[in-house]
Amino acid sequence: MSFFSELKRRNVFRVGIAYIVGGWLLLQLTDVLSELLDLPDVVGRIIVLVVAIGLPVALFFAWAFELTPEGVKRETEVDPNQSITPQTAKKLNSTIIVMLALAVAYLLYDKFTTTPDTPIMVEQPVAVIDEVSGSVPVTNETSESSKSIAVLPFTNRSPDANDAYFTDGVHDDLLTQLAKIDAFSVISRTSVMEYRDTAKNLRQIGEELGVANIMEGAVQRAGNRVRINVQLIDAGSDEHLWAEVYDRELTTENLFDIQSEIAKAIAGALQATLSDSEIAAVSNVPTDNVAAYELYLQGKRFSLGETEIGFGTAVELYKEALKLDPQFELAWVGLSHAYINNYWSYGGNPADRDKARNAIEKAKAIDPDFPELYLAEGSYYYWGLLDYDNALRYLDKAIALMPSNAEAHMWKGWASRRAGLWDQAIDSMQKAIKLNPRVVINLIETGQTLAYLDRFEEALELTEKAYKLEPDNYWPKSYLAVLEVVVNGDTDRADTLMVGGQHTNDIQFLTIYWQVQMLSGRFESALDIAQNWKQNWEMDVKAFSLRESYIALSLNALGRHEEAKQNARIALQRLAQMKRQGIDDFRVWTSELEAHAILGDTQQVSELAEKIMALKPADAVEDFNIRYRFAQSYAIAGMLDECIATLDTLLSGISFVSVPWLEHDPAFNSIRSAGEFIALLERHR
Repeated sequence: MSFFSELKRRNVFRVGIAYIVGGWLLLQLTDVLSELLDLPDVVGRIIVLVVAIGLPVALFFAWAFELTPEGVKRETEVDPNQSITPQTAKKLNSTIIVMLALAVAYLLYDKFTTTPDTPIMVEQPVAVIDEVSGSVPVTNETSESSKSIAVLPFTNRSPDANDAYFTDGVHDDLLTQLAKIDAFSVISRTSVMEYRDTAKNLRQIGEELGVANIMEGAVQRAGNRVRINVQLIDAGSDEHLWAEVYDRELTTENLFDIQSEIAKAIAGALQATLSDSEIAAVSNVPTDNVAAYELYLQGKRFSLGETEIGFGTAVELYKEALKLDPQFELAWVGLSHAYINNYWSYGGNPADRDKARNAIEKAKAIDPDFPELYLAEGSYYYWGLLDYDNALRYLDKAIALMPSNAEAHMWKGWASRRAGLWDQAIDSMQKAIKLNPRVVINLIETGQTLAYLDRFEEALELTEKAYKLEPDNYWPKSYLAVLEVVVNGDTDRADTLMVGGQHTNDIQFLTIYWQVQMLSGRFESALDIAQNWKQNWEMDVKAFSLRESYIALSLNALGRHEEAKQNARIALQRLAQMKRQGIDDFRVWTSELEAHAILGDTQQVSELAEKIMALKPADAVEDFNIRYRFAQSYAIAGMLDECIATLDTLLSGISFVSVPWLEHDPAFNSIRSAGEFIALLERHR
């Protein structure tokens, strides 16, 4: 008997077919259970490995052993005349037919009843100024980009856990480089960081981030070598599109070569074309000093915390990096960002602004034309000089070179808002949300912009979304508290959201906490906050928040008018001292106006209001903020006509003012029963 005939007699072919069909069915069942039970990807890989190893084992047993009425025996021990392989063959045939029927049924079910993978839809509102009302309607268009990518946080596989900053830095730099490629839509760092060590599967992550592709990676550093593993996966099908291991000597040139190779490989996998300028941009090596690069990465990590201590530490780290390589342009840019952040957020010290300018000039002397420099210039003109036209000019240059950089789009949204370009502001902010969909600051800032445009319901929806993402974060809580009063007049929920706010040391949150206490009629609580106000909280780039001013306003709401006037006089004395020190601008004048209002000096209030409007910087947001402070002061000073005229303008145009808000603001208590004020509220209700 031939070998082929013997294989057939011993049912080896039938066992093989049955095993393959059964194995395929097992893999389909595993795939279904993995999705239902959210099993890790490794489970599927283990099943595939077991099935593959089991096939030759099954074939060997079919050849070497035989099923008999007495049980399983070695084939050599069975008398050929007593063999029951024909009966076994019939049973195997029946088994194969049943399994094939199950396979066909599954394929038909999958084809005709399972909803195919739907495109990942991303909200991309388009804003157009309404010619009649001046408001910005937001409409939702859904689209999917097959070239959208989320790069999940890289795993640190280095023996030293302290190398986590290096791994995060490599990950952050790769995101920055990929954002320079127009063909890609790259989710920004902040939105992907929450998926570090997540139990969510890739399909769920893809749906939450609105991307078609996900990259995973790991970095291992040992001595003077670095190994970077990366893989690109289709988020919908879990199909591996590309993977590579880079094992190189640890030099900055090799690190950036790897980033360039990754970008090119992604482009190939996604059938995208890179321009020569894009290839050059991602291939640029900013420093050849590994130690300087590591200090730079540490500086970036400290800056991400956005605290005064963090920025101060980042400054020192960037300086150390620049000692090692004075031509390290990105370290100069990082130094500029740290200084301008300190200037804007922590005291408005002009020395910080000047140091930011100096760092920009140092970077510009090395290379006057790179995207990170343009972003630094844009933030400097915005925060440093309140020059929104120049800010937008540089931000547009940055976006042209980094089209997927969410930070640049958000900066453009902020600057556009200040410049009064409301449709452009909404459009830019929505692009930032698309690229950074799970960042609360982007959501609440966009919501705030919509609130300025009287799109209160949309504003509330976005801010609620931010609050649900981070319910313990003071930013969404405070903005949501304000919006609850603006939209619904709901001071109860505002109070609930602000519980414990008096214990924070963040000036912006404390300011809103004080404001909510005043709106809720909790004047004693507001006074307590004001009396504990620290002088280092008082200076801001856009406005002064003097301790005595808050005390005076709190006392005035309590009806303790003489004590309020006493604090107003102290406020004027402190403002006069600031003038002698060379600080004499709209911030000082606005605080003076409020103090004179409490003192009842209507002539000074009128003269200061006229001076402020003539000499303040052009700023669409501060314009209505200042005019609302005028309206409050007019009411306190008893200037009813001026108050009504100012509020009428604010309620009719772009501002955050609403009827529910006015009904709760104690600044208007003295005119609340006036017929003109009642008519104003009814007219705009």
